[in-house]
Amino acid sequence: MDERKFWIHLEYRVCFELAGFRHAATRIYWCDGFVPQQYILDDPNPRILGYAWIWIGSNYEDRYAFTLLLDQPVPSAEEIDWSALLPPDDVTRWLTVDPGRKQLVIEPSAAVPDDPLPPRSTAEVPLPDVPILRWPVRRRRGRWSGRGRR
Repeated sequence: MDERKFWIHLEYRVCFELAGFRHAATRIYWCDGFVPQQYILDDPNPRILGYAWIWIGSNYEDRYAFTLLLDQPVPSAEEIDWSALLPPDDVTRWLTVDPGRKQLVIEPSAAVPDDPLPPRSTAEVPLPDVPILRWPVRRRRGRWSGRGRR
């Protein structure tokens, strides 16, 4: 995978991850692209900095700073294994979103397997302590009708 394809795939992968967040407020976020600006590759903490276009719902787009953390220093961007940086679909905890600071931190090496939700039976679901509301049922001409008056 080359660098151009990586950023496109990462955009979709971030959308998928945001949709799976537990907090409803962040589930309405989605990514509309990455613009890498600064490659700090030979540092003890190698990273790529830039900005991402993040939509909140369908009405509002904002520019978020992003940091993509790399595992190890590399001499140049051409030597980055881009496909290894793309988190698989079955992992999580590699993306941190800070809406207050408008920042994303992407750390592929922090990814852990996504825990599937445990199956729940209907016996485990507590029933509400309120009566169930139904449409009024009226008796007309010797038969029951849920439609009311005709």
